[in-house]
Amino acid sequence: MPSRRAMGVDVARAVALIGMIAVHVFPAENEDGDGLSWSFGIFGGRAAALFAVLAGVSIAFVEKRSRGQLYGRTLRADRAALAVRGLLILLVGLLLGHLDTPILTIIPYFGVLFLLAIPFYGRSSRVLLIAAALFAVLGPAFRHLLNGRVPEQADPDADYTLVTAAGQPDLFALDMLLTGHYPAVLWMAYLCVGMVIGRQVLTSRRLALFLLGWGSALAVAAWGASRILLGPAGGFGRLLEATPALDAEEIREVLVFGPELVLMPNTTWWWLAAVSPYSDTPLNLLHNLGAAVAFLGLALLVTRRGGKVFTPFAAMGAMTLTLYSAHCIVLMLEVLPEEDRPMVTLWIQVIAFMLFALMWRSSMGRGPLEAIISEASDWTRRRVRGTPSEIRPPPGSGDDRLRTGGGGTPHREPVRPRRTRPRGNRR
Repeated sequence: MPSRRAMGVDVARAVALIGMIAVHVFPAENEDGDGLSWSFGIFGGRAAALFAVLAGVSIAFVEKRSRGQLYGRTLRADRAALAVRGLLILLVGLLLGHLDTPILTIIPYFGVLFLLAIPFYGRSSRVLLIAAALFAVLGPAFRHLLNGRVPEQADPDADYTLVTAAGQPDLFALDMLLTGHYPAVLWMAYLCVGMVIGRQVLTSRRLALFLLGWGSALAVAAWGASRILLGPAGGFGRLLEATPALDAEEIREVLVFGPELVLMPNTTWWWLAAVSPYSDTPLNLLHNLGAAVAFLGLALLVTRRGGKVFTPFAAMGAMTLTLYSAHCIVLMLEVLPEEDRPMVTLWIQVIAFMLFALMWRSSMGRGPLEAIISEASDWTRRRVRGTPSEIRPPPGSGDDRLRTGGGGTPHREPVRPRRTRPRGNRR
C-alpha cells in the first residue's frame, strides 16, 4: 500500500482525471441553456490545473530522492532524466493526436511543461514562487499582445500530431508555449507551486490545513477581484465599448463560458480581468491555482485515515497517463452513449479504469506507459550520473574531503571519528 503522502497525491490526481473526463462527456451548458452545467462549472479548467500542480509535486518527489545532492553530475543526471520524461510525454501526446478525438488533448502541453521545468529543477523554493508569480502575470500579458499578430493553426480545433508538428515547427512551438489551448509558459505557474508543495512534509496535518485554507482564500480572492473589476469598477462597460463586434449578451457568454475558440478577445486589456474557464488570464490562473492547492490539502487531510477506502482512487491516480490515453481511445471508438447518456458514459469509464488500475497495480506495479517512461528516465539518470565514485561534491561544500595543499596538489584529509552523545542527551 502506498504511503500516506503518495495516497493523498494519487487520490487528488485521480479526481483531476475524473474531472477532465466529466468535462469531455458532459455539455458545457445546463439543460436550460442559460448557464454552466455542473461538470463544467466545477471542473472546467480547474481539473486540468490540479493535474499541472500535481505534476510539479511529482518532480519534487524526484528531488527528494537525490537527498540534497543536487549539484554536479547528480543535478545534470536528474535534469537529463526530466528531459527524457518530457520528450516521451510529448511523444505520447502527439500520437494521441492521430486518434482524431473530439477533445483537445492536454498531454503534449504537459510534455513541454516538463521540458520548461528543467532549468528550475533544484532551485530554491523562493525562486520557484517568484517565477510562479511572474508566469501568472507576464504570461497572460504576452499572450494578449500576440493575439492576432501571429499566424493561426490551420485547424484550431484539431490536436497536433507528429505530422502537423513537424510540418510547422515554429507555429507548433508558439502554440505549445503561449497561444495554444494549455499554454505551457502560463501553466508553469502551476508547476512551480506544485514543486514547492512537494518539498514539504505532506504527511503533516498542519500542512494540509494550510494548503486548504490559503488555497481557498486565493481562489475566492481572485474570483471576487474579477467580479469587482468587471462590475463596480466599470470593466464590463469598457469591454462593451472596446468590442463593438460583440453585444452585451455575447460578452457575458465569453465571461461565463470562456473563449469560443482558443484566445480571449484582445480589444482591451480589461479582458484580462475575466476569470472564466480556460481564459488563462492572471485572475483565472490564480483562481485555478488556489482551487487546486485547496483540493490537494483536502485530499491530504481526508486520506490520513481510512486508507483502504481510497485505494481504488489511489491506484487510478498512479497511472493517469495510461488511463487518459485509454479515455481518448474510448472517445475515438464512440462505443459509449456520450451524447444521450453522459452520466452512464462517465461511470462506465471511471469504474472500468478503477478496476483495471487495481488489477494492474497488484500484479504489474506501475501503469504501462508510466513504466516505460520511468524506465527510460531512470536509465538516462544512471548513464549521466555514472558510478558513485565518479560523483564529486562542489568545492567548498560540507561533503568536500579533497583539499589543495600549498603546492596545488590535492590531498585527502583524515576523517575524524564521530562523537557519540550519551543516550540521555538525545535530541
